[in-house]
Amino acid sequence: MTRKINIAYFLFFACFLAGCNIGKHIPASEKLYNGAKVNVVNADSSSRKIPSTVQTDLEALLRPKPNTRVLGFPIKVAGYYLFGEPKSEKGLKNKFRKRFGEKPVFITQTMLDKNIVTLRAYLDSKGYFKSRINGSLKVKKHLATAIYDIGLTKPYLLDTINYVAGATTFEKDFLATEAKSLLDSNAQFDFDIIKQEIDNVSLSMRNNGYYYFRPDYVALKADSTDNNHKINLYFELRETVPEIAKKQYQINDIFVYTDVNSGTDMNEKVDENADLFRGLILTDPAKKYKERIFSDAIGFRPGSFYNSELESISTRRLVGLNNFRFVKTRFDVVNRLDSTFLNVYYYLQPQKKMTLRAELNGISRSSGLAGSQLSLNWQNINAFKGAEIFRIAVNGGLELQVGGNKDNEYRDNYRLAVESSLAIPRFIFPFIKIDPENSRVLPKTLINFSYENFIKKGLYNLNSYRGSVGYAWRRNETTEHTLYPLNLTFVKATNISTAFIDQIFADPRLLYILENQFIPSGSYSITYSPAQKAGSRHSVFYSGRIDLAGNIAGLLDKFKGAGKEKGFFLGERFSQFARLENDFRYRYDISPNLKIANRVILGVGLPYGNSYQLPTVSQFYVGGNNSIRAFRARGVGPGTYEQTDDAALQYIGNNTGDIKIELNTELRYKLNSLFGTAFFIDAGNVWMAKDENLYGPGSLFSKNFYKEMAVGTGIGLRIDFTFVVFRLDLATPVTKPWREAGQRWVLDEFSLKSKDWRKENLVLNIAVGLPF
Repeated sequence: MTRKINIAYFLFFACFLAGCNIGKHIPASEKLYNGAKVNVVNADSSSRKIPSTVQTDLEALLRPKPNTRVLGFPIKVAGYYLFGEPKSEKGLKNKFRKRFGEKPVFITQTMLDKNIVTLRAYLDSKGYFKSRINGSLKVKKHLATAIYDIGLTKPYLLDTINYVAGATTFEKDFLATEAKSLLDSNAQFDFDIIKQEIDNVSLSMRNNGYYYFRPDYVALKADSTDNNHKINLYFELRETVPEIAKKQYQINDIFVYTDVNSGTDMNEKVDENADLFRGLILTDPAKKYKERIFSDAIGFRPGSFYNSELESISTRRLVGLNNFRFVKTRFDVVNRLDSTFLNVYYYLQPQKKMTLRAELNGISRSSGLAGSQLSLNWQNINAFKGAEIFRIAVNGGLELQVGGNKDNEYRDNYRLAVESSLAIPRFIFPFIKIDPENSRVLPKTLINFSYENFIKKGLYNLNSYRGSVGYAWRRNETTEHTLYPLNLTFVKATNISTAFIDQIFADPRLLYILENQFIPSGSYSITYSPAQKAGSRHSVFYSGRIDLAGNIAGLLDKFKGAGKEKGFFLGERFSQFARLENDFRYRYDISPNLKIANRVILGVGLPYGNSYQLPTVSQFYVGGNNSIRAFRARGVGPGTYEQTDDAALQYIGNNTGDIKIELNTELRYKLNSLFGTAFFIDAGNVWMAKDENLYGPGSLFSKNFYKEMAVGTGIGLRIDFTFVVFRLDLATPVTKPWREAGQRWVLDEFSLKSKDWRKENLVLNIAVGLPF
């Protein structure tokens, strides 16, 4: 490893020395491109505000891109000249030149002129007509910087938007598309939005049965004869619209082929025009699928008009079944005189029915435990001929003490878990029927069961049982709903040793781990994730979930007769609480390579009735590589509680609470297609709602919560392999809430020279994927 680092340092130093003499390698007639600068001012010297997006958009259009630089130095150009011209493409010199070098980018007046044409086209498309653009080169030795001075004119606004057509049915349907117009009077002229308007007109026509209608059939006329910087727009139908595009087409028969292979001719014409409106015709030689799957997924019905949007939705549903490798659709006009009927063909290639996947992971914890986990995952698609997906996963793991307190005879952990799930692509619920043609949704019924046995060697076993029945559905592309009306969790401790009982006498808080936890609950969650609009700098995301536990059990409890113990259901004490969690995310793209991402998490759990606190499995926590990165997972709070190396830490091992607040901000800068950096600040904590027995008085939520926030900051490295992002985040605490008031600020204690400080305050997070 040291040798590799020394080689890297040598190459960097050699490239730097070579760069000092880059000029001697540059041909006399060429100038190395040093980037560009865009200066934008108002052409009329007014104080009119210039939108910040104008300059950044103009800069993004400039070509070519300058060579890669480190601290302003073209290091890869230096590497290109350092290694020289290789004699062979397979030689070591050529490999090093490609890896560490980069061909120099030269700038010419021709490139400057092309950029001016590009910039002018952009400004005209945004309504800044007749803007002044001057380009020049600022030369310094062998380097040249492109300077673009732009005098921005007053933008043109839209005045009237007019749709013009005759009185035929086709023309009336064209006029009706105006009701969905994206354009507003007095809005700034923007040709991109106008093109989108034309596309929407075409889509509306196709959604109304005009299968052969295209955007090219819409003519746009603009009138700006007056001198008030306003434009009148006229949308008309071209005289060259073919007759076939003026017809409304109806769906005839739907043909589904379920077992298509690579040798099938999916464009072969078949004579299926003898009868009309036969419905869905399934070709399934092996009888693998029920017909209902396809009638649910495909929204078309015989006799209905063709709809482009419904075509896309139907294809996405079939793909979303996760039963087919590919889905191909074809529409053919029924072979009759002047026919306006379409046959629909779906060609499907099935996935492999059963798969088995094994995963082996390594585990390392800050407590000195290390071990591994083996996971076997078996999947059966189309389990009951209804496109159901049935999964069974078996997980086994062990953790052995390799560091820390090795003398502790109760140090090792063992875990065995079995999980099963069944996803059914329809609602299994009485009195509810989904009509795919009208609702345009393909809901799922989700059934889950799991069991886990956690063994703390020589102390206790924890047995966890979970079962749930739920439903998931989408009303559109941006919003997903999930409802679990039935969710049962039962946690029971067994094989409790006398050694652990002795520890309870030393620390009564350990009784908490022995409590059987029976949680009958229901939950509802919603996820809102709209796609970022073209040209927009804003991106938002929201996820919310509400859990209600013990309500039905509590209601039944009231009807118990006299003398019967209250608060028990099926022989076990049940939990009662309401839990709400919200996750808000917002990202703003300052430039194509610079973004600021933000997240706010607010969680509140309110125990009542039988419960003084939320069950451990339902509580909140902060810390870790996707949370407050300067603190380990579950290592903060609740409130001002300080976790120490005592029995509670060793056997409970969690800092959790009923209330959670977390704030994250991250400035992300993309260096190139592979590497990126980040600067981040994280803050948050958890608190107990009303029970302070486990963690003490400082653990309760109070009006001083903002003074008890743990804050951390740091820098990160991102390596983007396209299919996965590898992340390194180095963080350090800014405040430690468990300290006395007035002493919680710790950034002034920063001391990289101190080994003890580094050990206590530097946290390296290694993870896959972005934190949020």
